[in-house]
Amino acid sequence: MIRWTIPVLLLAACATSPTSTEKAVEQAAAPSPPAVSIFTVAHEDDWQLFMMPDAFRAMDEPQEKAVFIHLTAGDAGKGVTGEPVPYYLAREEGALRAVRFLANAGDKPGLGSEMHASEQMVAGHSLHRVTYGNAVVYFLRLPDGFGEGTGYETTGFQSLQRFMEGKIATMSAVDGSATYASWADLQETLAGIVTAERVARSDLSIRVTEPEASLNPIEHSDHRHTARAMLAVAENFPCASVLRYDTYDNRNRPINLTGADLLMHAGIWGATTSGLGDNFAPSTWEPGHFNWLGRMYVRETPPTDACGG
Repeated sequence: MIRWTIPVLLLAACATSPTSTEKAVEQAAAPSPPAVSIFTVAHEDDWQLFMMPDAFRAMDEPQEKAVFIHLTAGDAGKGVTGEPVPYYLAREEGALRAVRFLANAGDKPGLGSEMHASEQMVAGHSLHRVTYGNAVVYFLRLPDGFGEGTGYETTGFQSLQRFMEGKIATMSAVDGSATYASWADLQETLAGIVTAERVARSDLSIRVTEPEASLNPIEHSDHRHTARAMLAVAENFPCASVLRYDTYDNRNRPINLTGADLLMHAGIWGATTSGLGDNFAPSTWEPGHFNWLGRMYVRETPPTDACGG
């Protein structure tokens, strides 16, 4: 009996064990692991200009989640004024159209134009939050700080730079929705967003514009200080990879996107600027902005620890 048992067991094992080809097919068919990507920018068109096509790749699979955080209203000193539509709302509509464009890209049924908007309490502050498909969008609506970080007289010379440097004691959203008592208060709010949007057992990435002048020499003050706030937050999430994207200086660099990536970059810019024009704001579909299309320069720092549950 013993002589016959071994061959029978071997035959049974051969009959049930997958071949190397079958294993390869199974591995190829396995979905990518869940991933959450946090894009934190100053203005409502920054990630479309400087973080594409990575923003699309962060939400083109159902197990992925892209979170877009816009710190300022991008209001150019206008605050909540503007007729017939306040400028900051026109810019927000551009960002939301870009999100819908990405979510509906590909040969699949569209999701329609309806988005779910709510006021979310994070670290004691009310934030405007919008969801669509597997994307989440936050607008903190802090005053635009002007390129040099001086702020505008019309919005009380508030800027992220002056707030970080302690030259203003508090900073309030242009629509009065929230007031931050300190730079640390703002950072705690950003950390609260990351914590709230993380998904258990998923990969995490934090994406900002490059704040270092030696690497990204031409820059807006709001970009630099948004990145500095979020990079400090990233230190609390050692499981996250951190990606830093170059910005204005890209216009002086070679085009490095081709094919579908280049088309996607141009397409999302068209979607973004259509939100401006439809809301009576100046179009950004013009040669000055075209100089940034077709270019994405980024450097990545890998995580230093594993993401827990």
